[in-house]
Amino acid sequence: MVVAEIVPYRPYVLPKQIPALTGLRAVAALLVLGIHTDQTEPSQIKTFLPFLGQGHLGVDLFFILSGFIITHVYLANLREPSWRAVRIFLWHRLVRLYPVHVTVLFGLICMISIAKSAHLEFNGAGWEYVDLIWHLLLVQAWGVSNIPTWNVPSWSISVEWFMYLMFPPLAPLLARINNGNSALVLAAISLMAMTGAFVLFGWPLSSWVGVPALARVAGEFLCGATLCRGLSLDTRFGRGRWSGDAIGAGAFAAFLVCSSMALSEFLSVGLLAVAIAGVAESSGLLSRILSCALLVWLGEISYSVYMVHFPVLIVLRRLFEKIGYAGLPQIGRVDAFFVTALPIIAVSAVGFYVVERPVRTRPRDRMG
Repeated sequence: MVVAEIVPYRPYVLPKQIPALTGLRAVAALLVLGIHTDQTEPSQIKTFLPFLGQGHLGVDLFFILSGFIITHVYLANLREPSWRAVRIFLWHRLVRLYPVHVTVLFGLICMISIAKSAHLEFNGAGWEYVDLIWHLLLVQAWGVSNIPTWNVPSWSISVEWFMYLMFPPLAPLLARINNGNSALVLAAISLMAMTGAFVLFGWPLSSWVGVPALARVAGEFLCGATLCRGLSLDTRFGRGRWSGDAIGAGAFAAFLVCSSMALSEFLSVGLLAVAIAGVAESSGLLSRILSCALLVWLGEISYSVYMVHFPVLIVLRRLFEKIGYAGLPQIGRVDAFFVTALPIIAVSAVGFYVVERPVRTRPRDRMG
């Protein structure tokens, strides 16, 4: 009888802190912010920033980063998950997502209620109060409705929460991978499997509800998780002072070219995964750029940016209508694109310092 060998868990050799990945979160947020704040019709922004045509892939960058970072931080504790370890993990992730989510949702409820009382109408998401229960349960993108409602970008944290629930049973399998190259192959396979499913069923990669949205986050989160496990083991990927820089910068440059030329979005996602791997391994110029104070700060507040930009844009667009935005010359509308980002970042900073950071450092630490 052949007895399967139990492969010992091998701990991470990556640095405990990787500030450059925080800076990369800022890049992801700016991609999403760029495509959503483009208010020129026809778009003038994309004439000199053509990669914003696929700016929605910033969400996919977030998903891959999430799998990478969650694995980097929590795999050691969940490689043999106990109820206490799972409870601490889920509590930490809940207090990371929920306070900002509920705060923004409450603000939207107040804003829409006042607008309805004043007989004002806002275009965009449906404003059915019955849908709020799904948002409070963080299942709004699991297929309970056909379209995103209320704070539309929160669909992504709904599917993120789904992957957090899946991570405790996934972690022991990741810990048993003892070969870096095998893990990197699994990372590639996860993206190829996701691509195959989307092509087979004819789903667009921009899907944000139901099975397609869950498949999107599952493929990309798993890619990030196995990518992290691979880089933490003995692999020659990105070793050397400048190799990580070359891989990361080269892959991101290729992403900009592909997205500017509107080539395959699946190819662009693959390039983003390679860019993450290069950044994680970088110790040269690329790491220093992404670790600069401004990008790290933007990366720290990126979750708040992502969550508050939709309601802020609703208000700003209403104001633009009042000042005759449609009648402005094209250059004026292009300027409005950049001006719009400033109040969004300002409101996000307030949300970060008033809501997000205090909760991350107080209620979180009450459990583990």
